[in-house]
Amino acid sequence: MNEKANFDDNYEIYLFTETQNETTYSKLNEFISYLKYNRVNLFYKFSYVGRGDGLIPDLTINENILMDFSPNSLTADRENQFQEYLKEQPNRHLENLYKKIITPHQLTYQTNSQMKKIATLIKSLIFEGQFIFLEEPEKLLDEESLLLFTEALKEQIERHKINVFIFSNRTELWMEHVQHQVLRQKDYSFQTNQTNKNNILLHTTKKHQNKKLAA
Repeated sequence: MNEKANFDDNYEIYLFTETQNETTYSKLNEFISYLKYNRVNLFYKFSYVGRGDGLIPDLTINENILMDFSPNSLTADRENQFQEYLKEQPNRHLENLYKKIITPHQLTYQTNSQMKKIATLIKSLIFEGQFIFLEEPEKLLDEESLLLFTEALKEQIERHKINVFIFSNRTELWMEHVQHQVLRQKDYSFQTNQTNKNNILLHTTKKHQNKKLAA
């Protein structure tokens, strides 16, 4: 019998890979089924990035990003608040990833695919939820942008205590960063294999925090 994953003590990255022929349909249902299989209580908040950019075409890149930005106080100028947030928050990789968007004030159809994908990924990082589910986050990104996103993602996990689920057939890009690989079984159950026991960066557990408080 497979052990259930514990998303309350560990905040880590889970990698889903295709066990049969590669398909192009959404894996969102697979992710939700995995949460239910591990008895995650409803209702949970999560951000989702599909294979496309998922942006609203009649809005600018910045306006799309600001839809998921929750400032500490509400003012008329949320864009300035967001710029200040990027400067003040400690995740420099997130700030540098945003700088890859050269034309943030153009409508989405006026910008290239990479900038739209970066905007979508940033939205997932600033959304306040319990989980992030990403389908092929590497798609449309150059090497530098993918590296910035990966480092920004890991830092957000550590600081905001979230679990991330990635679906990708490019396992060579993700295996060094993930802690678990998820496999769908023939009986529709899931098997979760630990992949990276030595990666301590993302192992922020409540037990560890309690030990530090008791010391």
